[in-house]
Amino acid sequence: MGSSAGARALLVLGFLAAWVGYDAWLVSHVILDPASTRAAAHALLETPAVRQSLADQLVTEVDRRIPLAAEDPRLAPAVTAALRDPRVVAAFTNTVANIHEAILSHGNQTTFTVDGRALSLALRNALAARDPLLAARVKKVPPLTIRIRNDNLPRVHALRSAADGVMVLATVAALLLIAASLLLRHDRGSFVLVGRRAAYLAITPLLLFVVLPRVLEHASGIIPDIATTLLRTYGHRALPSAIALVVVGALIVLAALAWPRNQFDDQAGGPPAPYQGPAPFQGPLPPGGPGGPARTGFEIGERLYL
Repeated sequence: MGSSAGARALLVLGFLAAWVGYDAWLVSHVILDPASTRAAAHALLETPAVRQSLADQLVTEVDRRIPLAAEDPRLAPAVTAALRDPRVVAAFTNTVANIHEAILSHGNQTTFTVDGRALSLALRNALAARDPLLAARVKKVPPLTIRIRNDNLPRVHALRSAADGVMVLATVAALLLIAASLLLRHDRGSFVLVGRRAAYLAITPLLLFVVLPRVLEHASGIIPDIATTLLRTYGHRALPSAIALVVVGALIVLAALAWPRNQFDDQAGGPPAPYQGPAPFQGPLPPGGPGGPARTGFEIGERLYL
């Protein structure tokens, strides 16, 4: 009974460590990964709220450089087309990557500028067919700029390295604790429990990257739109690992259920199987063995007297 309770306690601690290690991996290799950030930047530029905000800034910048240009009805469609230009998308992506780098570094920069040359060129090309005169005037002014400012930029320069350290330590601890639990109690039920707990580790990414975006998409506002876009983008990198955990857990459970029960019982040190042979002989033994004549009560009493 004591070994069973100890095995369950070790298993709980082991999967608690596994959950911490897996969450640390999600932070380090999904949320804080530069490749994920660039993919998120591309997705953000497709968000209507972000694109509208950038378009408003670009129209304001054109109006500042070229007075009364904002009153031209052909400017807004040209700005929308310019923001879809691959060069502008790349410039915006690079700016978001710079913000990501600043968050992870010791830098004090709080203002970031989208490449104005790409913006001006894309806007001139978009205006050339709609308003050649305005396109020529845009060409004469200095490159347009869009600034992204955040005075309260967080400083998490050590977060990714810390997450990597926690991931390694927690994973090693999880493997040792789970192995110790199975050494104490390695019957069929223990292996089934290990498989189920392994599949349960996928709950966190499923809730964060599948359920939460579906909830946020019903909310209105720029923040829910951005959060939904980011979570879905990061989900493309996180969900394969969650699916792998579910598959591995299911395979462990199926393998435990398919394994012969008596082998599990023998390995676990369970009680021996009951005797299945013929019933033992209950009567008195004859004097010459099983085949000799039976002794009488007088002969037995005489022997006891002597």
